[in-house]
Amino acid sequence: MFTDYSTLLEALPEQRAQFVKEQEAIFDTILINVGHMESAIRDQQNYQLFIQLLSENTIPAPILHHYVDYLSADKGLLFEMTTADPSAVIQRSYSALFLTAIVHADRQLGILTAEEVEQLTTAAITLFSKEQDFRSYIDETTGWAHSIAHTADLICAIIQHPHFSIRFTSHILQAIRTNLWKGYVFQDDEEERFTKIVMALMAKGIEDALFNEWTTQLFDRLEMVAYERGYDATWFKARTNLLNMMKTLYFYLKFSKQSDKLRETVSNFIQQWLRLS
Repeated sequence: MFTDYSTLLEALPEQRAQFVKEQEAIFDTILINVGHMESAIRDQQNYQLFIQLLSENTIPAPILHHYVDYLSADKGLLFEMTTADPSAVIQRSYSALFLTAIVHADRQLGILTAEEVEQLTTAAITLFSKEQDFRSYIDETTGWAHSIAHTADLICAIIQHPHFSIRFTSHILQAIRTNLWKGYVFQDDEEERFTKIVMALMAKGIEDALFNEWTTQLFDRLEMVAYERGYDATWFKARTNLLNMMKTLYFYLKFSKQSDKLRETVSNFIQQWLRLS
């Protein structure tokens, strides 16, 4: 189902507000088309209209609650996690994209409850840990999937939300570690998304010692797997992912002038594993 939104997108904000007030069914149409397989419809029409309405504060609170409930469950983030259907990743990925926009907006709106944010956090971590479709750009018609990146962005937005519970910190850090060992070398700036998650957690005031320990454990696992299993393809891919992420983290810390101790730890491991020392 799709209704062309061109006229609505070109309308004045007050005209859009009046339209959605009279035609609330438009929100059902937007929700149905979250994972539309055509990029021209999904990105340039459906998502664009949603962002317009969200930024103009014309989406009623009950609709936002419904979106969060729907998109954080098995029709959204967790849609057909075990299926071989190559189209399922679009629904998961764009559910994350929609939810990211809602969470960011809610920092000012204050509509979501702590329970909703917790439900969303759990679902996002589940997808981030278990996603096995690593495709970013698929083709000209479908456009981008990029589920890992979009889910990382969602987790980052959740961390920045006032209702985020720091008890999820260890689960999030473990999910990043899991992604490094999925037997795939990320190539479209995913490691930058992972780094932004770490920086967002640090901004919450979590002690640097936790991140130092986590970093050490990441490299310890590389060493342990090499000893137990040898330098197989999965190991080399994990090494590439880890070093790419750590190099990114190093410069984030350097340019933001944060955590000299963690930056030193990261630097030492990079030098060691690149055989520079």
